[in-house]
Amino acid sequence: MTYDVYHLCLTPANDTSREIVMALLAAAGFDSFQETDDGCDAYIDQQQMSEAQMASLLQEFQLPNVQISFTKEQLEQRDWNEQWEQEGFQPIIVPGLCAIHRPEQEVEPQAFDILVNPRMAFGSGTHETTSQLVEILLRSDLSGQNCLDMGCGTGILAICMALAKAETVTAIDIDEFSVANARENCQLNNITNVEVIHGDASAIEGEFDLIVANIHRNIIVADLPTYVQHLKKGGTLLVSGFFTDDIHAVSHPALQQGLQFVRQQERNGWAVLHFQR
Repeated sequence: MTYDVYHLCLTPANDTSREIVMALLAAAGFDSFQETDDGCDAYIDQQQMSEAQMASLLQEFQLPNVQISFTKEQLEQRDWNEQWEQEGFQPIIVPGLCAIHRPEQEVEPQAFDILVNPRMAFGSGTHETTSQLVEILLRSDLSGQNCLDMGCGTGILAICMALAKAETVTAIDIDEFSVANARENCQLNNITNVEVIHGDASAIEGEFDLIVANIHRNIIVADLPTYVQHLKKGGTLLVSGFFTDDIHAVSHPALQQGLQFVRQQERNGWAVLHFQR
């Protein structure tokens, strides 16, 4: 596989602008990111993205007073997965609740010990949206429930659903790397009741007691009718992956679909919305 790296220059370059553009690009299929002084570098299989497609995609970048430009570079062929995996990530600890870490990392014991090899998939638990959802799910009793992790990335949220005693879990992602990685991480944690599927919202089948979508705001809004169609009456929809400034842009169409707003929470400006059918 031959990779392209897109060097993105953000003006101003800060944590907020970086997080938004990386979330947007992750939803579009970019595999991994590296922060730079003036923005970030984004990596993708060159067959998946042209410069024209990139320019069109960035028109969705909706942060006032931020300018963005990019250049593209073709990378030499090497095993970028292996190089990225060797760099690893720091363990994520929620005291008294869980530890998320690579198998070779030693951590203090917690109630839940979750092993993750994040092989270029989005969502290792480090991001505010993922970490909030991890805590929500692991503090829940999902006994007997059928659950869906939409845009599963590493599969961390699907694993949390299984650990919270869900009866069955379906995990769906549009990215083949993420699908393979989620399956591997389920095996690492001896999780046997998670089915990982390659596809988008059109791949959803059946009805669910709980649907979690931690993806880009525009994708959530576009797929809301599908989520509602597959959500049992009385079921719960948790959505995240967007800033608190975008809450109305998500909640308004959700209410129009007949969902009831239950509550919201936020961390460092990133929101989680809880709806019920």
